[in-house]
This record gives sequence, C-alpha cells and structure tokens, in this order.
Amino acid sequence: MNRTDRLQAILTHLQSKKVVTAQELAERFQLSLRTIYRDIKALEEAGIPIGAEAGIGYFINDNYTLPPIALTANEASALIFGAKLLAENSDSNLKRDFQNALFKIKAVLRPSEKEIVENISQHVEVLGTKSDKNLFITEIQQAIAKHRVIKINYKSLSNSNPTIRDVEPVGLCNYFSNWHLFAWCRLRKDYRDFRLDRIIDLEVTGNLCQKEDILSLDEFMKLHKPKDIEPNISFVVSENRHKFLDNYKNYYGFVCEEKIENGYKMYFASKDIFAIAVMILNSGCLAQNIQPKELNDHIKTLIKNTSDWYLK
Repeated sequence: MNRTDRLQAILTHLQSKKVVTAQELAERFQLSLRTIYRDIKALEEAGIPIGAEAGIGYFINDNYTLPPIALTANEASALIFGAKLLAENSDSNLKRDFQNALFKIKAVLRPSEKEIVENISQHVEVLGTKSDKNLFITEIQQAIAKHRVIKINYKSLSNSNPTIRDVEPVGLCNYFSNWHLFAWCRLRKDYRDFRLDRIIDLEVTGNLCQKEDILSLDEFMKLHKPKDIEPNISFVVSENRHKFLDNYKNYYGFVCEEKIENGYKMYFASKDIFAIAVMILNSGCLAQNIQPKELNDHIKTLIKNTSDWYLK
C-alpha cells in the first residue's frame, strides 16, 4: 500500500470510531508509532480536523464528513461475501439491517464499482440451513451497547421446562453453526452460555447492568471455554473412507483430527450421541475404535432396527 492509499485508509479508520489510538493504527497497518504520528500530522496539514487527547487517542470533529466511498475490487468482493454469509448465519432482522446498510454503501459507489459489485454478487452463493426463527441478535447487540439487562425465557437441553432469567450480556459468539450469548446469569449467579435458538422470548429491560467486574468477551473466551468445545467422541476411519465425512463433520461438532497409520482419528464434541450415530451410518465411513461405548451401542441399535424393518 502506497502512502496516499494508507493516508486515506487511516482517515477512514478514524472516521469509523469515536476514538482511535495510535497503537491501534500501528497494529492494523503494521507500522511503527513514529510513522503513524507522521501520517496523522500529514492529514492535519491537509486540513483534516483531527483532535487528540493525551492517553486516550485521536478523533475527528463531528462536523467533518468523508467524500463518497471508493471501494477496491477486493473490498467490494468482501462486502458481497459478507452479505451472502450473513444471510445463512443470522436471523431475518440482522440480515435486513445489513442489506439496508449495503444499499446505502452501493448508493455512493462509482458506476464502475457498482458494476463490479453486481458481477460478483451473481457468481457467489452460500448454501446452508436457513431459519425464519428470530434469534434476537439485533436486540442483544443493542443491550450490549447500552449496558442493559436482558430478560430471557430460556429452554435448556437439561431442563424441559423453560426458565425466566435476567442476564447481563458479555457478548455474542458463533460456533458449531449456532449463535450463542455469553452472559452473567443473575438466577444462577454465574456465567452462562445461552444458545440463541433456545431462547423462546427476549426483552431488553431498562435496568442497567450492575456487575462491576464483569468479564470482557476475550476474558470469557479464555476462562470459560464454550460448552461442548472439548471433544467427547472419537473414532477412526480408513484413509480411503475419510473423504465421505467432509460434507457431514462440521454440522455435528467436528473439533479436530490426527493422521494415523492407514487412516485418521477424528474428534467431535456433542451431547447428541444419537445424531453422531446417524451421521456415521449415513456417511458410509465405516468407523472403528468408536468412543464412547454408548455411541457404538446406538449404531448397533440403528443397524438392527433397519435390518428388522426391511426383513420383516
């Protein structure tokens, strides 16, 4: 990136946030702090109203506006990929808000850039398991931004009866193809991991969060590994059968695999042992050395029931 492009990128970065530190800019552009200071000075000399507060960071005067957006082909491509992925991995409300934002961006693009975006959009598709269920992602984001308590009606796997809980949100995370809310649960007086598709109803209350030492999202991820992230299932497949699991494994809690002699040992994390048994049979991977024993028992039962059905 030449210096002119870098100065434009730094200006865009400054405009994107209320306050930006020199260290943040140095890390993004992989430059020394001294170079960042020189670039900031160059922007100021060009008439950009950049303010600075010692120990906090740089900011741009609220009255300053950027010229129309100019995107590179790669940036336009990234936007389209983001839109396609979001359509398959969120709820309708978040998808709508993203599409509205994307329309506003497209509206200020140059004609040549609009053509690039349209061309890319026609040649990119993401297939997945769309759901019309409201995951309350937008509401949770608002609660996080305003430090508000969230009241949820939640149905956990371990309890068939839903419970009403007041929670103080830590953050949102997507893993194993599901969105999760990490939060301090006032009912349990502990941190909890709530799957959004198990939330029956949600209300952002007017009450402010009160836990003073609440963890940040990074701290939560380091101290509280998401549920089911540790593998509890393993089996071995031969090298020539390994390929048959490629279209299945990520939907069933695949964690990792290790190459062994004449095959692979695969590790999964899931509480749904029965679903794993169905996956193994459907894939035709002919798994061996199956752990835990309960999984092997499920497979035997499925085979017997299938055989009995077709032989009767």
